[in-house]
Amino acid sequence: MLLSRTAEDLYWLGRHVERAESVARIVNEHTTLLVDLPVDVESDWAALLNITGSEAGFSERYDQRGETEVITFLMADVGNPGSVLRSVNSARENLRVSRQMVPRAGWECLNRLHMTATEATAGCTVRTRRMDVTETIIGSCQQLAGILAGTMSRDHAYRFWELGRLVERADMTTRVLDVRAGTLMSAAAPSSHPPADRSPYEDVRWLGVLRSVAAQNMYQRSASTSVQGGGVVAFLLDDAHFPRSVAHCADEIERTLEQLPARTEPLEAVEVLRTMIAERPGDDLTAEELHLQVELLQDALALVHASLCTAYFGLAEVAPTRGAAATV
Repeated sequence: MLLSRTAEDLYWLGRHVERAESVARIVNEHTTLLVDLPVDVESDWAALLNITGSEAGFSERYDQRGETEVITFLMADVGNPGSVLRSVNSARENLRVSRQMVPRAGWECLNRLHMTATEATAGCTVRTRRMDVTETIIGSCQQLAGILAGTMSRDHAYRFWELGRLVERADMTTRVLDVRAGTLMSAAAPSSHPPADRSPYEDVRWLGVLRSVAAQNMYQRSASTSVQGGGVVAFLLDDAHFPRSVAHCADEIERTLEQLPARTEPLEAVEVLRTMIAERPGDDLTAEELHLQVELLQDALALVHASLCTAYFGLAEVAPTRGAAATV
């Protein structure tokens, strides 16, 4: 048996670690994009706030939306529930009270990550330091995931940690698509145009969308043409073989729930999500159509999260943790 409180801690451990990795990755990629684009191409740092759903929280604490303010808020501001530092702090607290459920190496890895985040995130306003810090945090989060995947028994403790990771991962993929891909679809030439007729920077930006969810290499392996908007959207939503696609996360959530008790309502919520993915319109979308699709998927993910809370944690409603605009 696994206590409800312990299951909840492990679920949020998975979510917080995945969130720290995801936020560090989008900050890293947005900074890298500046190197790939000419200096006269404007970089919208506020877009990172839209991805993380933290515009309202940011506006309450900062007057300007410059690079320094946005990076500080996303990386080091403990007043931001979705910042890297706050996420790592929360993950450590979740694991501290449930550490008997995981191998000692997992606790030690998270402690090292906590020390790194505490000491280094404040220096991320300096670009030359930012890349090293974000890459270290990403690597440490992946190391922790590898330790738990390689040393934990496939029992209920492992399953709740996995559920947290999968829900958070699918949520971040939809958010990246909504903001980054939606912006490109609004501004770019039609994707049916040959590469020579498009903006010279369009392919670079679409590659940035893929790198924001660690998908560039796998997309290029699966695609037989140059990067195109419709193909990127289809890959990140529909490709059941890519571990960060929404379809793959939905499949794995369902597979994990099949091994848990009291799974009827959560499975029904997952089926709603899977149906939306399977029946969504084609890939030749406008920005508005993509935004509507993503909103529906995020609502479905919020339903999955709420059903898990109700079924396993004794909670009928859980407040958002990303900010006022969050759905999960």
